[in-house]
Amino acid sequence: MINISGAQLDLWIASVLWPFVRIMAMLATAPVFDNRAITRRVRIGLSGIIALLLSASLPVPPPLSSPEAPMILLQQILIGVSMGFSMRLVFAAFEMAGDLLGLQMGLAFAQFIDPSKGSQSPLVGTFLGLLASLVFLSMDGHLLILATLIKTFEVVPVGGNLGVVNFQSIVLAGSLMFMLSLQISLPVLAALVVCNVVLGVLARAAPQLNVMSIGFAITIGVGLWVLWASLPYFIYGLDGAISRMLTLEVLKPL
Repeated sequence: MINISGAQLDLWIASVLWPFVRIMAMLATAPVFDNRAITRRVRIGLSGIIALLLSASLPVPPPLSSPEAPMILLQQILIGVSMGFSMRLVFAAFEMAGDLLGLQMGLAFAQFIDPSKGSQSPLVGTFLGLLASLVFLSMDGHLLILATLIKTFEVVPVGGNLGVVNFQSIVLAGSLMFMLSLQISLPVLAALVVCNVVLGVLARAAPQLNVMSIGFAITIGVGLWVLWASLPYFIYGLDGAISRMLTLEVLKPL
């Protein structure tokens, strides 16, 4: 007969629960994984499977009855959320670039209900966001995120030296978001500036020409054409942005 004490059971539960909390916090905020199409049951099940597989290779964690258990729980949540948020900034850059392009092209009024967010979203921004998700999956970005998450248990192990979030790296990730959004939208914005200058010259040279009636059609056509021509280069931009985000030291041990 196998006798299992309460202390052993507490330790077994803690060895799975602490990694589960960190993984679940990351999946709830990471791109692609936080989509509404992926239900909570799927995220919970995936987190439980990964935590169960990792529990055998991780050091012995503090039990649930230890005094530092609430602090460890908060630490795991903070680590997972910070990782997911830093990766989410890459997709926010594409959506921000789409919003800028839609505003300059005259498509800011074209909005529809995005089922993945449950709210109204700009047309161009949603298109670039979906494009970023497809490129992300094609380059196995979801596997890279999981691999990076597993490495965090080596940097900041559960129950080891307490780790803190490197807020300077998160701020740097925010600056990369603005830089990437500007790089994505710059070709189309430059073409639209030239187009608006040409329309202004035409309106000055030929006042009888109704520029307002044809201006929207011309700017939308030019913007969509330059956007279509720039799509192949977005893949390299997304690949480089994800690589930079994964190399950022979001966590640092004390």
